[in-house]
Amino acid sequence: MRRKYICGNWKMNKTSSEARKFAKDLNNSEFKNVDVLIAPSFVTLESLRKELKSEIEIAAQNISQYENGAYTGEVSAEMLKDIDVNSVIIGHSERREIFKESNEIVNEKVKRAISEGLKVILCLGESEEIREKGKEVEFVRDELLASLKDIKTLENITIAYEPIWAIGTGKTCNSIDAEEMCKEIRNTLIEEYTEEADSTRILYGGSVKPENAVEILSKENIDGVLVGGASLKSEDFIEIIKAGENL
Repeated sequence: MRRKYICGNWKMNKTSSEARKFAKDLNNSEFKNVDVLIAPSFVTLESLRKELKSEIEIAAQNISQYENGAYTGEVSAEMLKDIDVNSVIIGHSERREIFKESNEIVNEKVKRAISEGLKVILCLGESEEIREKGKEVEFVRDELLASLKDIKTLENITIAYEPIWAIGTGKTCNSIDAEEMCKEIRNTLIEEYTEEADSTRILYGGSVKPENAVEILSKENIDGVLVGGASLKSEDFIEIIKAGENL
């Protein structure tokens, strides 16, 4: 059985002092048989890495597709590794929707991260409009394959299914629909990568809360969650970790 993976994406929230307080709460909690990750803002990455116990993974929320150079405002893989940050979220819907990152750009970022030895959480998900048209499976499949173009192995890659209409809206894709899409993603990976697909972790994200965590995490093809708002309160995030630990 794949270990549950509980990931918190803070987005543009929490100052360094707020992050340190959160770290104390998390450090005081005991958990086993579950992997935990926090993705804070760039400016809190280094301090949080130093504050949190080593078994908690730290990830950046984005990365540049370029190695280095005159790219104002960008952060490179080398910069992340230098502060002991070895994971990155790529292709989150907010990057795709707000900052217009295409599948081609996402693919370049995935290739850059993998070539530099970083672990990747690759995000996918459809809009409400696409789901209403009944084209969500086709859309997510195409997004997955385009984002992984020329990637030869799934080693160090986690997939996160996050339906856009369920992110920060209070709406939650019901657990049955979430499981069905995660199963479709796994079947697509099996077609492309055969044996590796079964060990690749697939996460669900979208208004995950302590109240629905157990139901979501109990599904066969959902190996963890990518949590937004509920990851900002240490007590809520710890409850979600416990939900994963008990399955």
